[in-house]
Parts: sequence; C-alpha cells; structure tokens
Amino acid sequence: MKINTKTQTNAGRERETAQALAELLRRAAAQGVKPFTSLEDFAGDPQLTADFAVDEFLRQVREDRDRPSQRSVE
Repeated sequence: MKINTKTQTNAGRERETAQALAELLRRAAAQGVKPFTSLEDFAGDPQLTADFAVDEFLRQVREDRDRPSQRSVE
C-alpha cells in the first residue's frame, strides 16, 4: 500500500504556516501593531509629515537598496 506523502507534506506545511501566522498576529497584537484598513492609515500624523520630502526619501531608499551588504556571506 502506497502512502501519499505529498498530501501529508502539504498538510504539514499548511499547518506550520497557519501556526506561524497565528503567532505573528499574536505578537503584533501584544505590541499594539494594528493592520492598515484604509489609505488614510498610510498618511501619518500631519504635524509629523507636513514637510516630508517623498523624493528625498525614495532616493535614500534606492541608495540603501543598491549598496552592497556589509554582512559577510559564509
């Protein structure tokens, strides 16, 4: 009799994924992290973001992304 290991493996992975997601959501809630539910959630506090330079931010992100990693790969 042949056992379908693919189905068992998939079920195991799905269970692990569900457990990891549940743990992530639990930890986020414990730290006060809340999901974004609307576009306004992305806006931020107007007093803190009034002079935010989007172009400068994107330039810095691109510069950091393109910079070689300082971590050594072993």
